Amino acid sequence: MSIRLNAESAPSVEDRALVFKAIGDPTRVRIIELLRAQSEEITGTEIAGSVGVSLALLCHHSSVLVEAGLVTKRKEGQTSYWTLNRDALAAALGSLAEPTPIAH
Repeated sequence: MSIRLNAESAPSVEDRALVFKAIGDPTRVRIIELLRAQSEEITGTEIAGSVGVSLALLCHHSSVLVEAGLVTKRKEGQTSYWTLNRDALAAALGSLAEPTPIAH
């Protein structure tokens, strides 16, 4: 199940933990950086080639990124097209900088 983060609502602790798990791997950080630099969708094959992983390993990383809500994918035939969910990334990371009361 994919979480849905957006800039309008504060993500839960669980949602943020999924994001931090997703960005806790250097390959997934490279994928996010690559997607961040794109103005349009990019294919899974292009991503695998750019970050230096097999398509099978990219599939594993994709499921973690999609579950965290950081990446959206669509399939057209055998080709998957990826985009970065910038709002989800900003919401998860930005929420740490805002002062909030700690629930006990």
